[in-house]
Amino acid sequence: MPLERAIDTDRKTQAVDVSAICQSMIAETRNGIAIFTLMHTTAALVVCEDEPNLRDDLVRVAEHWLADLRPFKHGRYGAPNAEAHITSALAGTSLTLPIVDGKLLLGSWQSILLLELDGPRRRKLVCTIIETKG
Repeated sequence: MPLERAIDTDRKTQAVDVSAICQSMIAETRNGIAIFTLMHTTAALVVCEDEPNLRDDLVRVAEHWLADLRPFKHGRYGAPNAEAHITSALAGTSLTLPIVDGKLLLGSWQSILLLELDGPRRRKLVCTIIETKG
């Protein structure tokens, strides 16, 4: 049964470190694989260094990456959020990470960041675990 957590964002575009939340979701698992999925099409999950200036850079890129392609046709229900959908599709909404000895296997400088692209919103993060022996 997948585990779920709600994550509230407070800005239109932001990078939020969710590493501790993800680690808490696999707390009962010794070894295996964790698949983390955001159940949204205007947010993304990435593995990146969590440093304040880099978070600001990620936000700036997310806000301006597709600027030269404006205007976009998508404006469903009066919400011009095509850039959020496209950035989410390119960055991805899921991550698969190994679990070793009860911890997510991340590099020294790696963190799990949620990129909010159309907030503020409440986002649902789901974790599916495939447990292995050993």
